[in-house]
Order: sequence, then C-alpha cells, then structure tokens
Amino acid sequence: MTELEIKSLPDYLTQIFAHKSTEFYNDAADLKILYRGQANSSWSLLPSVFRTADDFQNERVFIREYERQMPEMCSGKDGLSILIDAQHFGIPTRLLDVTLNPLVALYFACEDTPSSDKGRKPDGVVIQFEPSAVFQQNDITALAYAEYVRHYKTGAHLSDGLKSALITSIKQSGCRFSNDAASAVENILTDNPGQLFISPTYSNARIIAQEGAFLLCATSYVKEEDSNIWDGYFQTPNLKNSGLDHVDVRYVVPHAKKKEILQQLDSVGIRESTLFPDAEHKAKAITAAIRKANLFSGSV
Repeated sequence: MTELEIKSLPDYLTQIFAHKSTEFYNDAADLKILYRGQANSSWSLLPSVFRTADDFQNERVFIREYERQMPEMCSGKDGLSILIDAQHFGIPTRLLDVTLNPLVALYFACEDTPSSDKGRKPDGVVIQFEPSAVFQQNDITALAYAEYVRHYKTGAHLSDGLKSALITSIKQSGCRFSNDAASAVENILTDNPGQLFISPTYSNARIIAQEGAFLLCATSYVKEEDSNIWDGYFQTPNLKNSGLDHVDVRYVVPHAKKKEILQQLDSVGIRESTLFPDAEHKAKAITAAIRKANLFSGSV
C-alpha cells in the first residue's frame, strides 16, 4: 500500500493521475478505479453492520424490520435494491459506499469531525481501490448475498436446509444466469472473500450526483464437515477475514488543509448542495452561503 499526504486540490489531482494504471482509462472495460473518502483517517473500513458482533448477528432483523415497517420503499424491488435503499436511510448493512469520482471522495475526506480523545482534530483520508472487476447490480453473486441476508441468515451459522432453500430461491428469481444458483451460493461460502464492487442502477438523485457505487462485503466462511446440521458458519467480521485489509493507495488530508481544499472543491462545483440534491440540503446550503457572504454585517 502507498500512503501520500495531500496539501491542495492540484496536488491531489497530480497524485491521482500518477497512481492510476493505464488500463483503467478504458471506459469500455469492466475495470474502474473506485474511491472512498473518510473524514477521520483512523476510522475502520468495515461496513456499518460489521462493526459490532451484535449488529452482525442482527443483520437479517434490521432488513426484515425495514421491509415490514417501510413496505412502500420496497415494493417491486430486488433484494440488492432493498439493501441499497436501507443503507441510504441509515439501516446498518454490509454495503460500503464508494464513488467513481475522486473529487467526491476528497469532499468527504475534508468534512469536519469531533476532536479525538487527545483534543486533536483528525486528518481525513481518501482510499483508492483497483478491483479486478466491477459487477452490475443484477449479478447473480450479488443477488445470492442479498437473498441470504434478507431471508436465510440466522446468526452466523447456515444449516444444510437453509443453504438448499437459498439455492432454490435464486433459481426461482428469474435473474440472469439463475441456473448457476448453486455455483453462486458456493461463491459466497468461501474462506477467502474478495471485494465485490457493485455498480448500482442509478435509482436516486444522490447516487447519481455522487457517482456512487458499493462494496458488498462478506466474511470468511468455515465449513463444518463433521456436522449433521450445519453446512458451516461466517466468522465474526474483521478487516482481514472481510478482505478489507489491503487497499492500493491512501491519500491523507491533514486537518489543517481541509478548509482550504473544501474551498477549492467548491470552486469546481463539488459542494454539499450538488452532492446532496434534496430540498433539505439545498435549503441548508442557501442559508450557509448567505451567512458566509455576510451581506449586511453591522446593519440593523
């Protein structure tokens, strides 16, 4: 892994192009560089539902209750779309937000956060991934993960019966390559999970504005050959068994440079109101812009 310190927007762009493999310039290829911005460089890369053992155990319950209590948001949607929407509304999921646009990632890396325990404001970071492939939202392996989470996850273990039911469910889904359901399920039951990057359907304005994509995360699966009940179990998540312990480049943004870089990003159209194009954020941006301009300072 390469780690670089970023001091300005021009500096960042120079480094981005210096660390971009030439084959990733082919837009027709299924090869893309993806980025994630984090306002605190020490934050874990684990997705929200993997950050505590309790949340990991309750993953299916989170999604079940989201679908039960917000049915209007789920009607007619495939499993992965439901997970993406749940993530959007703050439900803990195994999805990690990434973007195709390095400027968007830099914006999030420059956001302000509370001081650390030592009273120091944290540096931000942009993490660069170069995956071997980016899968479409209707990929059968992505569907297998989504259906497992929604209907067949009971704690960390997976019984032989639930494994068979999951394969049958995927076969009956009518998705592309559904006849390969057994292979898809075996792909998710691996002791060496890869980074499954998902290029989603651009179904909402925020994903479009942020050029969003997702990393669908898994943990190592351990087979239980001597059990008559369990096929195996997923290990409690950590960076290593989730395949998240390796990234290509980290661009560290010193806290002292965040404000200046945000101003530079604003000058090229990367700001809160463009990345969050809903009415609430637009109103917030209007208020902030007027206060910043301070048009009638000292008048009554």
